[in-house]
Amino acid sequence: MVECIINVYEAVIIWDGSFLTIPIDEADSDPLVGMLLMEGYQLMVEVFEGGNIEIQKVSGV
Repeated sequence: MVECIINVYEAVIIWDGSFLTIPIDEADSDPLVGMLLMEGYQLMVEVFEGGNIEIQKVSGV
C-alpha cells in the first residue's frame, strides 16, 4: 500500500453564471478540470501547442 499526503484547498468559482464552492487537490502536475464539474457539457480540445479548448453546455441533458 502507498500512502500519499496532499493538501486540499477550497475555491469559489463562477461556472455557467453561478458561484460554486469546489475542493482543489494539490498536485505536482499541470492543472486539470474535474470531470464532475464537466457533467452536462461538451469538451472540444485541439491537442497541440496553441490549440483551442471549447466548453459548451449541452441542452436537454
